[in-house]
Amino acid sequence: MSELTKEHFDKGLEKPITNKYLLDFTREIIFPGVREIVREENIKFRDDILTSNYKLAKKLDQILKEQQAITAGFKRLQDRINYLEAVVKVLAEKEGLQFSPPES
Repeated sequence: MSELTKEHFDKGLEKPITNKYLLDFTREIIFPGVREIVREENIKFRDDILTSNYKLAKKLDQILKEQQAITAGFKRLQDRINYLEAVVKVLAEKEGLQFSPPES
């Protein structure tokens, strides 16, 4: 990439400034600099996005594990409730009572 140096401007001042000179200057000097800046910014934004996505994926994984534990705990409690209701029903029938658990 060409650099902006005193010599470059001294040479440039020897020539008349024309549309072609301005186009060439823009194409050779300005565009490569702009491309490099845009490339660096894209890399930075991409890295920021990937880091953010990694943190979100990690958090989602944690939430899914917690959800599985909650679901397993809920199932254990539901099984225990069903067992206790069955025991209460058997005991109630032995005593001649009718057992009907409340509906939710």
